[in-house]
Amino acid sequence: MRRVFRGAVTGRRLGLGLACAALLVSVAMPVSAQTIELPNGTIDLQRLQGQRGDMDGNYTVPSALDRARSGSRYDDPRLTDPSRGTPSRFDTRDPAGYYGADTELARPSALEQQYSQRAGRRLEQFGYDWRHDGRLVATGLLNGAVPEDYVLGIGDELVVTLRGQVNSTSSVRIDREGRIVLPNMAPVTAAGRSFGEFRDDLTAQAQAAFLQTNVFVSVGSVRSIGVLVTGEVNLPGRYTLTSFSSLIDALTQADGIRKSGSLRNLRIMRGGRTVAIDLYDVLLGTRTVNDLRLQDGDQIIVPAIGDTVAVQGDVVRPGIYELKSGQSTVTGVLELAGGAQRARGNRLDILRLDRSGRNQVLRNAAQGARILAGDILRVELPRDAFAVEGATELPGGRGLAETKTLRDLLSDPYVLTANPYLPLAVIETEDPATRQRRYVPVDLLRVLDGSMNVSLRERDRVIFLSQTDIRYLGSADVQAVLRGEQPPSLKLAMDNQLMGEKLAVSGVAGAAGAAYPGTAQAAGNNGAANRTRGEAQQQPWRGSDDAYRGDRPLDPLLVNPDLAAARSSRRLIGTYADPQNPAGIRLIESDIECGGLQTLAALASEGLQQRYSVAMRSGARRSEDSSVIDVRACPAVFNRHPDLLPFLLEYAVSVEGEVRIPGVYPVVPGARADSLLKAVGGVTLDADGEAVEVTQANGQRATGISLQQLATSTVGPGDVIRISSRVSSREVGVVRVAGEVVRPGRYDIKRGERLSELLRRVDGLTAEAYPYGAIFTRERVRQAEEAGYRRAALELEQSLPSVLAASSGQEAEQARQALPFLQGLIGSLRAAKAVGRVVIEVDPTVLAARPELDFVLEPGDTLLIPKRPSHVTVSGEVLNSSSVMFRSGLSARDYLRMAGGATSAAELSDAFVIYPNGESEPLRLGRFSDGSVPIPPGATIVVPRDPQPFSFMTMTRTVVSLLSDLALTAASLAVINNN
Repeated sequence: MRRVFRGAVTGRRLGLGLACAALLVSVAMPVSAQTIELPNGTIDLQRLQGQRGDMDGNYTVPSALDRARSGSRYDDPRLTDPSRGTPSRFDTRDPAGYYGADTELARPSALEQQYSQRAGRRLEQFGYDWRHDGRLVATGLLNGAVPEDYVLGIGDELVVTLRGQVNSTSSVRIDREGRIVLPNMAPVTAAGRSFGEFRDDLTAQAQAAFLQTNVFVSVGSVRSIGVLVTGEVNLPGRYTLTSFSSLIDALTQADGIRKSGSLRNLRIMRGGRTVAIDLYDVLLGTRTVNDLRLQDGDQIIVPAIGDTVAVQGDVVRPGIYELKSGQSTVTGVLELAGGAQRARGNRLDILRLDRSGRNQVLRNAAQGARILAGDILRVELPRDAFAVEGATELPGGRGLAETKTLRDLLSDPYVLTANPYLPLAVIETEDPATRQRRYVPVDLLRVLDGSMNVSLRERDRVIFLSQTDIRYLGSADVQAVLRGEQPPSLKLAMDNQLMGEKLAVSGVAGAAGAAYPGTAQAAGNNGAANRTRGEAQQQPWRGSDDAYRGDRPLDPLLVNPDLAAARSSRRLIGTYADPQNPAGIRLIESDIECGGLQTLAALASEGLQQRYSVAMRSGARRSEDSSVIDVRACPAVFNRHPDLLPFLLEYAVSVEGEVRIPGVYPVVPGARADSLLKAVGGVTLDADGEAVEVTQANGQRATGISLQQLATSTVGPGDVIRISSRVSSREVGVVRVAGEVVRPGRYDIKRGERLSELLRRVDGLTAEAYPYGAIFTRERVRQAEEAGYRRAALELEQSLPSVLAASSGQEAEQARQALPFLQGLIGSLRAAKAVGRVVIEVDPTVLAARPELDFVLEPGDTLLIPKRPSHVTVSGEVLNSSSVMFRSGLSARDYLRMAGGATSAAELSDAFVIYPNGESEPLRLGRFSDGSVPIPPGATIVVPRDPQPFSFMTMTRTVVSLLSDLALTAASLAVINNN
């Protein structure tokens, strides 16, 4: 029979094998002897049949002992087949998958729903969420050392090892007489004795029977016991456990206690007596599991849950607790919840049901007050409290008993952080009549000097602002929203997100996350927002616990209850032109969170920018007007309080001119101007102390005010303060002098300084200087020349369609042939870089004789005086464009002949000369004329192309003039590079 059983156990179908083995044994053996001895213990086949069922649908969960001894991974059919009864809440094969969406623990019980509805936030029953892991129970109790106080019983297997005169190892089982029998030794009584006592007795007898022999005893396998679990458990029934098993193990095999069952009034029926068990002692750590060890034949009864109370608020373990006799005071209930989180200063309120089943509130309960069934104990801050947040070292709740006014709060020098904004703070208070929240501006400087004070009330929130918070008012994002535009930071976030989407579509792995972290952050934040929305829908009783400054939470009672729900909708959403969208636009939610900007955008969309007209005067430039804009991160205070940013802009004062940090600064009416000047960092060194201009909100303007007068005056919201700079005789910038001067270099100039003065500062010209070839460039002229090139290119491009449409025949064919050339010319004009050269007179003697030629210098001017050249450059339509040696008396035709002569495409009648000083003059070359224009050294002769093939076009003259300008520019650049 043993071989049959072992063969069945090693098969794939353990259940069928056990059933077949049990059937064979029952046929071959009498009922009284239906037991099988295994190397690891004894199994009662009648129990085995009862546990496995009769294969007709009856089912009993096998014991942990049987599963451990068989070594199988038992599959509970009710885990996958709902028709087999109530499904188990965990799978012993995968403890990690214990909790699921449809488990009983995941769903609030009726008692939890009732308490949560009364308390306004979710409350859970204490003690029912401990993990049931049958696999760990089964294997863990069969391993490890046996304690000394373990009581041996019939069926335990002992391994006895003798070393010395006799060397042997025997595995013996305690027989039905309670003894063990070893070779050559008298029987030793074991049943009913502790393991330590038995080991000492066996050692003494063995040493008496054998000389110099050591005895080693261990428990090989333990006996099995049967217990009955009934009452409010998920799977009541009879279970086979080990003799090591405790009450917790039996409850684990029964799949735990239901939430309708009691944890404090469990009973164990044992031999006609009752043992009362309170599981709170185990859960709270006042009693060990070993004290709850079971015996064979025990019956565990789990009655229905008794009277309950709930504890919420600032305690260690908020939840629903079961009461027990003698534990019905406030102090006792607080001990169950782990005690209050604050050592003192707590307010204890009791929500008690009246006769109609409705809540009635008992305020300020004493520690010894009696707690009745169904009460909810609330542990909170006293109501006479207010909150401090923002630019403070110690944010959080404060009591009104010690701090009644704002001056009392500021008496502590360490309340404010470094660099606070003192001209204005905000108190968010509550109207006692309407219970509406509103902002009240406060001048902290006047509070500090004692000229004013503000009384604080309960539920007030004092918001201190930092300089960083205030400077955000003039940032590019705020200014863009005031103008009705999208903030630059929003545009950047949208561009990153769209680029990540394009790369992801094109197959770039990780593009949306790795290459563009802003997109990944947006996706993560969106997921967090979705979770927030989901929690808000599933758990409507939860209050707000989301008011933070950085990672430091404020008191939950002083937090806006709508903050958590509103935070999920504070992301900035931008519009993107999407032709594929039927609406023509696409809305993109960025990763930027700023409730203040959202509120400001809503007001701007209503056309209410007039109230912020002063705030719009000073601020960031448009992003297209400057390559550098003031983009700042949204301060957390404006995200927590969305209405605070528009409120501060209404109280704005614009400070412009020569101050350290010009911008928008909010003040209260009647604020001292000197405090505002300190907030902006003071005036700069270039400020004119006698040229201050103040424009009030009513339109009155005062000019010529001194800084001393301004310091003694007051300002109010809507005022504009402008501090002008001193009139300086020094220009901002330098001029550069290079070439043949005695002292070349960079020179700062004063306002109205002339060229002759600069030449004297450089100690004049050297002997090798060539004043006639001086090159003078000016930045303003260069910009004008480039603008002329762009304008000419635009005009030429616009005239091409009309000319092509008006031409016909051969002229049209010529036009089509000339089109590539003209398009290239348009591109050259747009890409051409101008020099900005100005024809000047540098000879000091000429400047002295003709003062009108002595012009005023500007910052950025450049003067280059070359050495006297010895060549003449010939370029354009000649056979060999080059520079030839200058010879006195030679004409322009002579120099052309030295360059190989003109090409067939040359137009000699339009040839011109560029003088070294930058002037140009036509040569007037003809059939019978060599030109009467003198050619000085350093001159450039330009022979243009004959425009006759394009004579059909009306813009021929324009093209020729443009070519001349480009040639002049090229010649000037060549001269500059050579020198």
